[in-house]
Amino acid sequence: MYVIHWKSTVNGRAGTGTKLFDRAAAEVLVQELNREYPQIEHEIWEASRAQSDARVGSSGEVSAGEPMEMMAAR
Repeated sequence: MYVIHWKSTVNGRAGTGTKLFDRAAAEVLVQELNREYPQIEHEIWEASRAQSDARVGSSGEVSAGEPMEMMAAR
């Protein structure tokens, strides 16, 4: 499963979403988000990477205690 990680090219803020996607859905969403919001870089992360980054205190917006949620395909 995958999540969407983002970083602003304007102010440097970054975060990781809590919705879980399969790879195909994540790829489609990242392409759409990058097209619609060019000032924010979106990329696909494996959910396990996002969880381990949260445990070590990354600077993202999601807290380590926030559960991930399965997202239906669009």
